[in-house]
Amino acid sequence: MAQRREKAVLLLNRRGFANFLMCRECGCVPECPHCSTALTYHERTHSLMCHSCGRSWPVRAFPDPSTRCPNCGSRYLAAFGVGTQRVEDELRMLLPDDVEVIRMDADATRTKGAHQRLLERFDAAECAVLVGTQMIAKGLDFPDVTLVGVINADTMLKLPDFRAAERTYDLLEQVSGRAGRGDRTGEVIVQTYWATHPAIRAVVHHERDTFLVPELDERSDAGYPPFGRLANVVVWGKNASAVSDASARMAAYVREEVEGRPGWEVLGPADCAKARVKDNVRRHVMVKAPVDADLGDVLSSCAARLGGGMGINMALDIDAYDMA
Repeated sequence: MAQRREKAVLLLNRRGFANFLMCRECGCVPECPHCSTALTYHERTHSLMCHSCGRSWPVRAFPDPSTRCPNCGSRYLAAFGVGTQRVEDELRMLLPDDVEVIRMDADATRTKGAHQRLLERFDAAECAVLVGTQMIAKGLDFPDVTLVGVINADTMLKLPDFRAAERTYDLLEQVSGRAGRGDRTGEVIVQTYWATHPAIRAVVHHERDTFLVPELDERSDAGYPPFGRLANVVVWGKNASAVSDASARMAAYVREEVEGRPGWEVLGPADCAKARVKDNVRRHVMVKAPVDADLGDVLSSCAARLGGGMGINMALDIDAYDMA
């Protein structure tokens, strides 16, 4: 690429320098005290950031002498995993100085007009690599991009969501389309530990049915969309016991309401994938229903029975797309 003076796009759906810091002595992984998520390490600012609530804390990773584990005080608090900032730094070391490396993620595009300025830099460069998260996967039309790379394509496959495979397939198909849009042939390289997964094989072989057929069979067996309707009832609040009680009562009311109706199923309550955000405890109830069911009316009437008060919030996501 560098010898031919062409351009490349490199996708990694994880911003930051590393996924997390972990103490090599006691195994402690610093987590946000307000959210149930591990903190992401940002090398440029020497900080740990929560990507749920946006809070950050200054810290330096090993071998900096000021490094200290918050649990045992060890100096061996090391960075694990890879983020876009780290990929950018590695590319700068590996590639010749005349190859411009441009990073585009939520951190690099915070200021007004930053997104457009970065794309203009990439367009104007003679030879460049654009490194970014999923925001670079769609809508980019640069004829001189001849190489697309995807780092750790399995990241989204392991999310606790029945649409995880669909989203992975969609993202890989979209970013693959950034290569070879001009006269020169494009190449796509996908790094994966799960090369046999239908979503990965479908992208590699350009055969949509490789993914679509087994995915539709699984959803049909489980009653997931498009073979049924799905609602996600999310309950949250500061008081954990109150949230637990409200979610349990909501699930009981829905079960009572739909008892004996074919095609209905109530799952939960259970902790959300993000069980705590901004000091709010989050639990949810998932409700499956037939395609022609009056899902919204049933859940609204059950929510009305539950009432309000006690600092409890509830959201009824009918035909839910996101299970977080």
